[in-house]
Formats: sequence, structure tokens, C-alpha cells
Amino acid sequence: MRRIVCVLVAVFLVWGIGLASSRKGTKGIAAPPQVIERVKTMTGGKGKILGVEKAPFKGFYIVFIRANNGRLGVLTVSEDGKYVIIGQIIDFSGPAPRNIVFDLAKSKGYLKPPKPKKINMSDIDLKGTALVGKKSAPTIVLYFDPTCPFCKREMSTLKEMVKQGEISFYPKYLIVHGKGAKEKAIEAECIREKLGNEAYFDYIISGKKPKKLPKCDREAISKRIERDSAEAKKIGIMGTPSWIYQGRLYVGYHGRDEIKRIIDKGKNAKVK
Repeated sequence: MRRIVCVLVAVFLVWGIGLASSRKGTKGIAAPPQVIERVKTMTGGKGKILGVEKAPFKGFYIVFIRANNGRLGVLTVSEDGKYVIIGQIIDFSGPAPRNIVFDLAKSKGYLKPPKPKKINMSDIDLKGTALVGKKSAPTIVLYFDPTCPFCKREMSTLKEMVKQGEISFYPKYLIVHGKGAKEKAIEAECIREKLGNEAYFDYIISGKKPKKLPKCDREAISKRIERDSAEAKKIGIMGTPSWIYQGRLYVGYHGRDEIKRIIDKGKNAKVK
């Protein structure tokens, strides 16, 4: 049975698992020879170093590598070459968690995102799902778990975009974290239905709960959440947040600039 997870990106950037690199040649900063030697030793000389960037903590370097099969890998190595971190570096110092490795890979051009999967929109049931935002704005269908940290970060982005009239969305649920997450989803929908979008966003993003929860049809909401989760799995969504725009599936957190880029691309495609 495949596991459903709360993810930042569709494919984690880990050595041996990744995406095709979009860069050629070595870029970034110069690294101590001990770092380069450690990387060569660990890869058996089979991976090509694309570039080196400073880690957010002193004495470590993030090394991006392209394997012979074209995949992108990453190793975080101490300046003396004695210590190696394989995997992600998550920064929890801000209002929402931030994946340092992914952000660097994306901003420096090491990462080429995968082509979004095509989705048959007739498989999406929006009955009973209220639209958040203006009908005239570009609309996405969002699947999320209200307890997923990256979902909260995505929701924070969408909140500002909705305020600016840049986007609207249908909130649908893919419960990743069990009964507690489902209960929060039910409460969130009650708040949205009775108190409006602002209270809804406050509860999802920061956990701000009204003094008294409004009464609502919890059974109907629960069934709708179960429908959404089953629907998400049926169309192949295995991570949150995930959203669909113009029949294309985008998995993992996407910042405002990336969301705008995708939407603008869709608008241009319509004009052609």
C-alpha cells in the first residue's frame, strides 16, 4: 500500500532520487578540497558536481550532483569532509517551514520541475464545495490536509492571492494525518460556512479558533471530506498540498511567483 504524505515538492531532492538537472558545468562557489574529495568518494566518481552553495549553518556546503542517469542529487558536507547530511534541510525559524535544499536548487537553476500530470476534470466532484474567492478569478482545485505544515504555507499564499483577486479555489481535503486532521477539517468547514473566509483562513493557518464553534451539519461535512480523500487517491494524488489548474496536477508547495507563472502560462495558452 502506497503511503500518502504531506510534501513540499512532488519528488524529494535526495541522492539517487530526483529530477533531471537543467544546468551544465560547475557553478556556485568554490568549496574546500576536502568537501570535493568527500563527494567524489561517496559517489565513486560517477556523479558530476554541478555546483556548490553555502549551507545556512556555518561550516557546511550543499553540493549538487548529476548522476550518470541524469538525476539530480544533493549532499551537505562539512568543510573538513568528515560529516555528510543526506536529504533535506528544513528551516522552522519562520512562520512556516522552508525547505532550504529545494529553495536553493530552484533559485540557482539546478532543478528542472517535472511536467504536470493531466487530470480528467470530469473525475472531480465539486458538489457541496464552496468557491473561495471571486468567480471571475482563475480557479484551482486544492487538495490539502489542515494539519500539514506545507499546506498551511500554501494556504497563507492563497489567502493573499484571493484578497488581491488573483486567484480563487475550491478547498477539498486529502486527510494524511488521521482522525485529528479530519476533525480539524470538519471544524474548518463549519467555520467557513458560518463565519466566512477570513475566520476560515485564520483557523487553518494559525489555529485561531472562535470562542464558540458554530453549529453545522457535521455528518454531511464528514462525508464530503471522505469523498474528497477517496477522489484524490483515485486520480493518483499521493501528497499534500496538491492542486489542479486547467486539468494539470501540481504537487507540493508552490510560492506566489510560481503560482502566478503557471496561471499566466495558462492564460497565454488560451489566447493562442
